[in-house]
Amino acid sequence: MEKILQQILDGQKELSKGQEQLFKGQEQLFKGQEQLFKGHEQLCTRMDKLEEKLDSMAITLNENVDMTKGLKHWTEELDAQVHGIGHTLAKLEGKVNQFDEKVDNLADRMDSLERKATRIDANVYSMAGDVSFLLRKASEHDEVMRHLNRAK
Repeated sequence: MEKILQQILDGQKELSKGQEQLFKGQEQLFKGQEQLFKGHEQLCTRMDKLEEKLDSMAITLNENVDMTKGLKHWTEELDAQVHGIGHTLAKLEGKVNQFDEKVDNLADRMDSLERKATRIDANVYSMAGDVSFLLRKASEHDEVMRHLNRAK
């Protein structure tokens, strides 16, 4: 019986040692669980910060999208204005070409008029000589007529 009691005592010691190991294992599990909770809290904190950053980035992205849309609209307006200016410029170029033609025609007319004026000047100079000749002859004729009238 002593042996049995000894064995029971040894079994209880073994059970006590097993319980101690279980308690130590439980303590380690609790510590691990605490670390998991702390890690979970840290992850939640980081997730909250990431959500805040994402919200901020979403706002910035929306602002950038709105700004890009505005720039696209402005660019389209500028394209339309440039097209209109190009059309107006083409009209002006046509008008300038017409004016160039008219100026060229006027220059040709001026050249023609200058040639005519030169011929008229030459004719006037020639006629002036003829008129001088006729005046001299008329004067001579008057003188001859006076002599004849005196001689009568």
